[in-house]
Formats: sequence, C-alpha cells, structure tokens
Amino acid sequence: MSEGRFDEKYYERYYRERKTRVAEPAYFDNLAGYLAGYCGLLGLKVRTIVDLGCGVGMLKKPLLKCFPKASYTGVDISTYACAEFGWELASVSDFRSSEYFDLVVCHDVAQYLSDKEAKAAIKNFNNLSHGMVYFSVLTEEDYVENCDKARTDSDVILRSVDWYRPKMRRYFRNLGGGVYIERDSDVAIYALEHID
Repeated sequence: MSEGRFDEKYYERYYRERKTRVAEPAYFDNLAGYLAGYCGLLGLKVRTIVDLGCGVGMLKKPLLKCFPKASYTGVDISTYACAEFGWELASVSDFRSSEYFDLVVCHDVAQYLSDKEAKAAIKNFNNLSHGMVYFSVLTEEDYVENCDKARTDSDVILRSVDWYRPKMRRYFRNLGGGVYIERDSDVAIYALEHID
C-alpha cells in the first residue's frame, strides 16, 4: 500500500468536504455507540482501543465518549495523518505493540491492501486482540449493491466477502455487524448470536 496517496487532499475529499465525504459524522457516533452497546451486552470491559488505519480519527472522539476510561491508539500509514494528528506510523498488517487491546478497530482499510497485506492484517488483528475486533471492508458485493459510488474511492482492490470470511474465521467467531471475538474467548455466545 502506498502511503503517499493518503495525503491531505485524500482526507479532504473523503472525510472533510461535506459534498464528497463518504459518511456523515453521525455515522461514526452511531458506530461507536453500537460497539459500546455490544461490548456491554457481552460484559467486555474496554480499557484499550487501537484504531488501525484511523486516518483523520473520525472514531476517536466517539469511541472515547462511549469508553471514557479507555486509552486510544491511532495507527496509520499516512505520514500526513500521523504528523497532523499524532498517530503511530505503521501499516495495519505490521503494527506491533507490547500490549493487547480490548477493542481492535479496522474500518474500511483492507480494500487498499494487496492480498498478502490483507492476509497479514487479519493475522495481526489476532496478534493485537484481547477482546473484540470490529472489521469492515468494501467488498465486491458492497461496491455493486450498497455504496454511493460518487462518494466512494474506487481505486481499491475489491474482493468478495467469501475471500475475507475464511481468513477471519481462522481466528475469530463472527458475531454479525462487523463484530468478531477470538475463537478461544470464554465469553458465552448463544448459538443464534454468531454466524459460524
């Protein structure tokens, strides 16, 4: 993945400019609330959050509002974003930490990765996670059926949902809605509450 493409113009186009941004700020508030609600339902305490590929940090404030006692680590490959917002400069596929995170977030990043990098990123979620993973990615199906193409970066690698599912299944149980939990977690998940 080329870090140079994620410059100030990229973030202005897809996150700041009202007419062209991919999502409204309320979307990120709702997503954080959803993750907090699901963690609460499962009894997962969130003290540490890592946001892999956090860009301009649209999720930082909403996540910390929902998890006020948590620390937040932002990671991005963009030298611009890291200099501007103070994130750690690394790729989602090779970021390393001496600590595990209660909540690992990777929101709409993997479509920018090569197959090899995307596989490494999924493995890295497992290396970093000690709780819940939220993983969303633009798939072939989403590009055709769900996204607003006028507001979506089409210069990406589109893979089918069937490409991602077995790779995630190796490490995690799919709880739906982009939420995953480690396969060996001792959290009780009822049969109809998980997909695999």
